Amino acid sequence: MNTEIQQDFENKTALITGGARNIGLAIARILASRGASVAIVDICHDLETVPYCMSSQEDLRTSVQDIAAIGVKTMGLNCDVRNENQVRKTIDQVVAEFGKLDILVNNAGIISLFPLTEITEKAWDEVLDVCLKGTFFCCKYAVPHMVDSKYGKIVNISSVAGLRGLGLSVHYAAAKHGVIGLTKALAMEVADHNINVNAICPGTVESPMLDGLAAQINLDKDIYEHFSKGHLFRDRRITPQDIANAVRWLASEESRFLTGAVINVDAGWTAGG
Repeated sequence: MNTEIQQDFENKTALITGGARNIGLAIARILASRGASVAIVDICHDLETVPYCMSSQEDLRTSVQDIAAIGVKTMGLNCDVRNENQVRKTIDQVVAEFGKLDILVNNAGIISLFPLTEITEKAWDEVLDVCLKGTFFCCKYAVPHMVDSKYGKIVNISSVAGLRGLGLSVHYAAAKHGVIGLTKALAMEVADHNINVNAICPGTVESPMLDGLAAQINLDKDIYEHFSKGHLFRDRRITPQDIANAVRWLASEESRFLTGAVINVDAGWTAGG
């Protein structure tokens, strides 16, 4: 093992959904760099109503290689978090390989932009099923393993859209508000088992998916600038690493008395309510 690894998460195992690229991969890297064994889970195919390319099998393969090069145990698994049976089998496989599951990061999520009257049932279902139902399924099957070991850290990635309304995203806002409600309710349910459950609400994060969203609404200007008008820090941009840094803290013992909390990594977007 790389002797330069900081050992915050030595002997800990982590599962990250949506982990093959962007925010998920940044989370996988920071946990692995601190000693965690990491399972990277992703769907690796496109969805009909999502206006950008999803992760690919090649993304998953290279992300696993990237994490393995750090010097920790890792594995990559295809899983559609909308499918309960796939989620159950995936979590069982991770526990069989690593012996336990200490950290769950529910990062899998999608977004599309439509006016209310143009949101089809398909578009509604895809967003709610990935962002909210997928989080529910992963928690449902991870928590029993954490209860058995009397330890667990669950970090759910919500959004500023889970705290306030955003135009053209009724379905996404509904899903992300739901993630926050799930986080708070689950935190109350599992506290006696030494399991912390918290959520992170990112603002607009630099990501290739922004280009697909820009094309969907025919936006011909900087998409990041368009969707970050509420950010107070106008001279710098939120990156996947900023979200990963917050996840690392919530997954560590430094935050051991924090549960049911919502951490905004939003450049001050929600500071004014």
